[in-house]
Amino acid sequence: MSYRYGRDWNIRLLQPIAEIDKQEAERCFETSPQLSVSRLRADRAVPDYTLVMGAGGNHVRVRVYDDNGSIVESFDWGQVSESDKLFLMNYKVWVYAEDSSGPRTFSQSAAHKAWVFRQDGTATCRETIKGMPEVKITHYRDLDTSGHWRERPVWGDWDRFGEHPEPDPPTGLPGPG
Repeated sequence: MSYRYGRDWNIRLLQPIAEIDKQEAERCFETSPQLSVSRLRADRAVPDYTLVMGAGGNHVRVRVYDDNGSIVESFDWGQVSESDKLFLMNYKVWVYAEDSSGPRTFSQSAAHKAWVFRQDGTATCRETIKGMPEVKITHYRDLDTSGHWRERPVWGDWDRFGEHPEPDPPTGLPGPG
């Protein structure tokens, strides 16, 4: 496995935008307004994931790709002013036509779902299916968002977010019964 660094990942060119080496990326990690890290396996041109981060990891966007290079999931972890931890604020998922080949963009998706989570246990989910005249919007309350908190990443701590971008399971819930 290798990591490639830049400002973001270009899904069409299969390379980082404004690519930099590891040493430069490490210098940029604390101060750069945006740094991306993409993890690639030796047998694949498409990354497993790309992290797009703010300075010092104060915001982490995790993008997960399918085999064609299309973004299929995105998780946004952001620093909350009264805490040094990150909170999972947004989650998005895209579905593409089964006969898709090559990377597809958001506008080429057949459907997508976007969640907005709030610290007070409320959330909004917006579901869109192409060709359907209405968008479904659902509001939730009393959600357990205790698993939505994470420590900010430190340099090299990429897989903790990239391999497991979803929130941790809530604690204190009874086991299956």
